[in-house]
Amino acid sequence: MPVSYSTAGGALTIGGVAMFCPAWKVINLQDLWAAAEQRGRDVVIPGATGVRARRRRDTVTERTLRMLIVGDVDRTGSPQSNKLTGLYTNVEYLRANVVAPTGSGNGTRSAVLTIPSGSTLTEDVHVTGMTLGDVREDGGWVFATIDLSIPSGRIQ
Repeated sequence: MPVSYSTAGGALTIGGVAMFCPAWKVINLQDLWAAAEQRGRDVVIPGATGVRARRRRDTVTERTLRMLIVGDVDRTGSPQSNKLTGLYTNVEYLRANVVAPTGSGNGTRSAVLTIPSGSTLTEDVHVTGMTLGDVREDGGWVFATIDLSIPSGRIQ
């Protein structure tokens, strides 16, 4: 059965590939709304109480997107005759078009995050990996994760 999804809470594309479609969906899109990691360190002054506070700056941030991928339809919603073959095809599409290194420029892909208001935020990201969980025995679905590295810290 195709993935049931709603983009009322937002949507995401990575490298032009929609991360919400009949064959897959991101489950934790709201994680991309969080603040960036910060870098910086206070200075310890020997013999004095406390520290000298130093400015913090946003820095590269890692996020893991949890996904559900199904095998009975492709990304356009066309039925697949064999769920396990369809699941492999969908995973391979994501691997080739979202996860595999781009081999051009700085290696990033453009991520476009649509927030619930309908506004879009765009940022370059590195997709650093994809992990598959246990596949349902008939190939009907698999939970997966895609790891993002956001050089600027967050999609803004």
